[in-house]
Amino acid sequence: MDLAQPILRQVGKLGAAYDGWVHRSIAPNGAKQVNGPLAAAGDGVAARWPESLRIFRHPWLEALSHIRWWVIPLIWLPVVATLFYASGAWAGLTWGTSALWFVAGFALWTLTEYLLHRFVFHFQPRSSFGRKLHFLAHGVHHLDPWDPTRLVFPPPAGLALAAVIFGLLLLPLALAQALATMAGLLLGYVVYDLTHYYTHHARPKSTWGKYLKAWHLAHHHKWPERLYGVSSPMWDVVFRTGRPAKGAK
Repeated sequence: MDLAQPILRQVGKLGAAYDGWVHRSIAPNGAKQVNGPLAAAGDGVAARWPESLRIFRHPWLEALSHIRWWVIPLIWLPVVATLFYASGAWAGLTWGTSALWFVAGFALWTLTEYLLHRFVFHFQPRSSFGRKLHFLAHGVHHLDPWDPTRLVFPPPAGLALAAVIFGLLLLPLALAQALATMAGLLLGYVVYDLTHYYTHHARPKSTWGKYLKAWHLAHHHKWPERLYGVSSPMWDVVFRTGRPAKGAK
């Protein structure tokens, strides 16, 4: 692998070596060493972020792959407020009932987060296309977990996933209930993405913050097949995917 060249077209050729390669995180100063000289070389590529590996050859695709953390609350918190308001003022739930469904949605996110991380983001691809898809969805973050612009979920992909989840909620729930539940679930998502950024780029002062940071960084650097919870370790405890017992490999 040549990390000074666009990576996506290379990962498809790794074959069975892909899983081991993508989970060997580069050091924080490794990205600087790879990209510093490249950025100064003036190769005619307009979109270049400091300390970022290059995924795409085309500048506009490369630009779209970088998302700042503050974009997430900026886009999604107004959606949360609108959905919650619509569940009561437009769809007819009482505000107390809307609040209950909202809390249920927030709790549902913790399970959604766990299932997505474990079974979607950590699926093991068997084809060249699958490896490229995995690398775009989550692999690049495991390869370079210190890149602040490739940490939160891109809004277009988030919108597509939210539409699917909302459609699933409409199967068992009335529209008003689904609106309030979706509002709570999306707030849980915002908390998750900001917590994810926090665990990588903040220095926690609280005991809980330190615990979450240690939990998530152990997922990156010790047990990528465990510790899938980011905003909450609860479901790792329930499904026994937390820290292995002492002496276990």
